[in-house]
Amino acid sequence: MNFRYQRLTVTTALLVTLAIGQFYVGVTFAEPNSDLSVSGPVSQQLMGILTTSNNKPITVNGASAISGATIPTGVNIETPDGVGATIRLGPLGSICVAPNTKLSIEFDQQGKLVKVTVTEGCVILRTSKDVSGAINGPQGLIGQIAAPTGGSLDVCSKSGAAPSINQGAAVDAGAGASPVDCGAAGAAAAPPGIPPAATIAFIGGGAAGLFFLFRGTNPSPTGP
Repeated sequence: MNFRYQRLTVTTALLVTLAIGQFYVGVTFAEPNSDLSVSGPVSQQLMGILTTSNNKPITVNGASAISGATIPTGVNIETPDGVGATIRLGPLGSICVAPNTKLSIEFDQQGKLVKVTVTEGCVILRTSKDVSGAINGPQGLIGQIAAPTGGSLDVCSKSGAAPSINQGAAVDAGAGASPVDCGAAGAAAAPPGIPPAATIAFIGGGAAGLFFLFRGTNPSPTGP
């Protein structure tokens, strides 16, 4: 009898604790939403994520940058000899830069477009469906990607020579932080984050694990 009463007491206390916790969690998440409804939604600018060959530095707007650096729109990029780079632009696509390349990039998440201007060197531009793309050279437009389909452009621009377009020259020049980034099997964009459904499943799994943990600690009733 004492054991049953103790078990009932522990179970009741646990349920009350969980109910209070849910109440405070609800309040915590409700308060920021109330503030946003007053001030209006805050737009977040898309930033590219840089990866370089073997984490070696490249130059971004005159400063040294390595893997993990954020890349805003409008920057100038220069890669040294033997170092390629990949810039992932989330849902827009990606840019793979070969060694010994100078270029600038512009992208607009709202307008769904990516533009690369190559001063010298090789680059591969890949855009997702519904995202337009363009690569310009010193003499003007080199190639375009249509928004309805998305796609890729492989371009090399060298002084005194006509630009190479979709002939694999940028791949041969080592564009990208690794061959996987720019090959046919490479993904055009990195996942933006953990999906909300996965987060909910993780939390639910944790709660279930806590329940079974407590259940497993209950001693077996002893016989009379």
